[in-house]
Amino acid sequence: MLLKIINFRRKQPRRRSDLRRLLRYLFTPHQSVAGAGARLLGAPQLHKLVLSAMPWSAAGIRDAASQLTQQMDRYCRAARPGQPLPDVWYVHIIVSFPPGATGVLRVPVDPHEHITRWRSPAQNAYRITRDVLEFFGWTQNRPSLFVAHGDRRHVHVHVVAVLPVFNDEDWAVLRLSRRQLDEVAKICAEAFSIPLASRAAHKHHQKWEDLLDWRSREVDEAGLDPG
Repeated sequence: MLLKIINFRRKQPRRRSDLRRLLRYLFTPHQSVAGAGARLLGAPQLHKLVLSAMPWSAAGIRDAASQLTQQMDRYCRAARPGQPLPDVWYVHIIVSFPPGATGVLRVPVDPHEHITRWRSPAQNAYRITRDVLEFFGWTQNRPSLFVAHGDRRHVHVHVVAVLPVFNDEDWAVLRLSRRQLDEVAKICAEAFSIPLASRAAHKHHQKWEDLLDWRSREVDEAGLDPG
């Protein structure tokens, strides 16, 4: 298992258009590396968020991304009345499971919750991801989106969560060190009998970080999609 918080190194504040673009990317159903099966492993899981329709088409992807972006923006503004939004008002976390964990995700060892017999690997991945995030102080009061992907030869879950919200403590997740993330990953991997992440997963996370940094610079230079 590998945990990664995508770095927000840009000096410019996060905009609604940045979040909308990220969500559109997460919902896009690219084919897997092997060429078989969809990239998305089922419906996204929502906490304190709603959708009028799921992102199963190009129009649905655009609509879902816009709906969720608007809701998350409103949550932040309502939680900080009369104050500007912080430069970083949402966080993007990736929880990766190595290829060897596929069997475990079908029937995981779960000491905290009974596993429904026919629950899918994606639902089990969401369950384990929630448990991981609770180590960091995440609760279901925080507006959050979980999207499970099956590309890159390993299952991984993208989590996008709002930072300033009502009825919850301030979440200092962005201040966690790489060492702390690795320690939590090891604890959770042992609890669920999941192998630690492979080198391929590390490379995938690095590619994600580089891709987001490159796209952000490209948009800033072109002055596109100001949000």
